[in-house]
Amino acid sequence: MKRNLYLYLFIFASLIALILYVNARKIQESQDAAYIQLEDKLKAAEEKLQETNTLGSSTSLFTLKNNEEAYDYFAASGLDRDRVEALLMDYLLEKNLVKGGNPLVEYIGEGRGYQINDMQVLNHKWLIANFADGENWGEVLIQYNFNENNELSMETLKSLLYN
Repeated sequence: MKRNLYLYLFIFASLIALILYVNARKIQESQDAAYIQLEDKLKAAEEKLQETNTLGSSTSLFTLKNNEEAYDYFAASGLDRDRVEALLMDYLLEKNLVKGGNPLVEYIGEGRGYQINDMQVLNHKWLIANFADGENWGEVLIQYNFNENNELSMETLKSLLYN
């Protein structure tokens, strides 16, 4: 009887081990299939990004980062070319603190006035910024200049309000 009990326990343990092996193998196969599928999606996304970068190379023409002439201008002026964008953004945000809104925006806003939210430096003289008052928004083209003492001044060239 004791011998039969050990035999039944051995068969039962073998069946459980077989079930666990088959189940683990199915899980591994499904994970491998999911991994391959994600890898294919990643390759497709990388190819699409590469195509976009190739097609979008003309849009990067109007950025400070890809403009060597602007870098040379700032270097000749004694400015740290990597900090120019930060200086410009800080200046614009300081102007937002003026009562009635940012004076670089030609429009009169409701409530707190128009404030500049974000900007893109186009070259060593111009930048474009967007502004809003909570309900209305627009864009402004600004000419900036650093004088001999590297003091910043800005002048609004054109602005546009979306309705």
